[in-house]
Amino acid sequence: MGGSPLRALTLSPRGTALLRGWLAGQPVGGNHDTTGDGGERVLARRLLDAHLLHPDPPAPPQGPEPDVTVVVPVYADPERLAACLAPLEGPVIVVDDGSPDGDAIAAVAERSGARYVRLPTNRGASAARNVGARAASTPFVAFLDADCIPPPGFPRDLMGHLADPAIGLVAPRIVTGARHAGRIARYERVRSALDMGPEPALVRPYAQVWYVPSAAMVARREALGAGFDEALHLGEDVDLVWRMHDAGWQVRYDPRVAVAHEDRVQPRAWYRRRVAYNESVAPLLRRHPERVPVLFLSPIATFAWSAALGGAPAPVALVTGVRAARLRDKLAGRLPGAGGWAARAAVDTTVREAHDLGRALVGPWAPFALAALTLGRGPRRRRRRLAVRLTVPIATMIVRDWLTDRPALDPLSYAALRLADESSRGAGIWLGCLRAGDFRALLPRRPPHPSRR
Repeated sequence: MGGSPLRALTLSPRGTALLRGWLAGQPVGGNHDTTGDGGERVLARRLLDAHLLHPDPPAPPQGPEPDVTVVVPVYADPERLAACLAPLEGPVIVVDDGSPDGDAIAAVAERSGARYVRLPTNRGASAARNVGARAASTPFVAFLDADCIPPPGFPRDLMGHLADPAIGLVAPRIVTGARHAGRIARYERVRSALDMGPEPALVRPYAQVWYVPSAAMVARREALGAGFDEALHLGEDVDLVWRMHDAGWQVRYDPRVAVAHEDRVQPRAWYRRRVAYNESVAPLLRRHPERVPVLFLSPIATFAWSAALGGAPAPVALVTGVRAARLRDKLAGRLPGAGGWAARAAVDTTVREAHDLGRALVGPWAPFALAALTLGRGPRRRRRRLAVRLTVPIATMIVRDWLTDRPALDPLSYAALRLADESSRGAGIWLGCLRAGDFRALLPRRPPHPSRR
């Protein structure tokens, strides 16, 4: 059981033996399969594609990887650039995106042994990355932002994934640098916008990890196609990953390799950056319809939650019970303890819906929630009851995230930052919609059928 979307696979005795060998450390192809039908590799591929297993490629040899060029786009800030370049080995191209003091950037590149390419005007990070990728002659290209500090061995430690010809791109985990202190810095260490979490993943729409940030990634040049969309100043990484997925390439996320990123931790700068990230939602929706709604909610779940906010929670409990019964019927005879498992899965789905509804109410739907509380007709008591009902999904969001993150913050500080974080999401989506004249990003959408995921 598992995967994304959720599925159940029944293994044959031979497949069970192969799986046990892999989980014990046996390499794929190391079982001396004598049947000649290639079944071992076929099963391994199926489990990888279903997101039921993750690859563990062999460690590459020590020393610089000769087949990859690291492209570092930079605008000003030579000190950060020097820290970024220090751990790198092998060919590096520094693309100066029209910095005011190009000589300072060129001097840092020269001291590090990197090739220096300068753009005459500031065109944005996407254009700088594309210029660097075209200047590289190796079959693989790594992209690394100048405000990142890679670990020794980057990008060599990710190259094993690209031995798989199906993989077009692989990305490490982006973590917040350790030099900052304070509440926002501690919050960023558990909920950075660039951190995709501690679990490895096959990256694709509607999955556990939808995209990986362009702050650090390694790509097969032939898989890049036209490269980053230079019209997107933010969200270009999301667009690239989804275009690669649509073209048939796979993208892997490997959190065992961690790259440190200098996040903004001053309150105003932090909030503005969070708003800016979400301004990309409306432009992305034009390029990828159906993939960036406020939340996914089926028609039946929409009715149930609307009733709950109106004061009748029974439909939510009914929908949860129906989900559990359907799952139990599908799994009966296949999974031991199917009834208990189905009940837990159904409750988890309902809690996740409440969590996502809370995010929407604090974020992009906040103006509607406030209007209902302040402009609604009726006695004040009725509006107080509505406020309590609106608080339930919001509290669910905060508690669920607290239990997941286990932050080094007191509960009140964490709750305040979560609310600020989600309000920045709402502000960014509204600004993006207003600029684009397109408000579809404010709408919920029905979850796609599993076959379309």
